[in-house]
Amino acid sequence: MSKLEDELALRNLMARYVDAVHRRDEDDWAGTWTVDARWNLLGSDVIGRDNIVALWQQMMSGFEFAVMMPSSCLFDITGHQATGHWYLQEYTRDLEGHGNAVLSRYTDSYSKLAGEWRYQSRVYSFIYHGAPDLSGSYTPL
Repeated sequence: MSKLEDELALRNLMARYVDAVHRRDEDDWAGTWTVDARWNLLGSDVIGRDNIVALWQQMMSGFEFAVMMPSSCLFDITGHQATGHWYLQEYTRDLEGHGNAVLSRYTDSYSKLAGEWRYQSRVYSFIYHGAPDLSGSYTPL
């Protein structure tokens, strides 16, 4: 597989991840991670796909909806390993009807297993968090 094909596969991995969030499809979302993955969510590490999925289920249960829109990304691909990052715009509404906007960054490592790329680790960081009018908190990278 060429680096261009690998990059396209990594972009499709993110597309599957985001699509599963929008549809709240636990199995499809879980399938984007390696079994021994690590998810660092705002400074707290969660190790192992089962633990990551359990946290995701807990988080998603608090939202009426969550919409993620990935934008720019960069990758460094070497064989069956890669690193990269994504910037996202996210919009949520909780069960009480409160809206929230987030600009965020995922810093990732990827592993190619049986010909398919998966997340080995993801570090999630806020750039902006707060009201959709951008009056909330900004954290420079």
